[in-house]
Amino acid sequence: MLYNFILYLSLIILGLLVMRFGIFQIRKFKEGETKVTKKISEQIAFIIFFLIILGLIVYSINDLLF
Repeated sequence: MLYNFILYLSLIILGLLVMRFGIFQIRKFKEGETKVTKKISEQIAFIIFFLIILGLIVYSINDLLF
């Protein structure tokens, strides 16, 4: 029980850190510090990665509460 709690809590924290890193990247992009290449494969990979992280956060919160 305690192991599951620690696992779910760490998944939540990891997801929040990844989302925070994404926010920093978006701010740099808006300021013009980073250049974005228009490769479709990179955009698809980013979307898949973001959805996985989001799914892990929802899964962790759901199992933590219920």
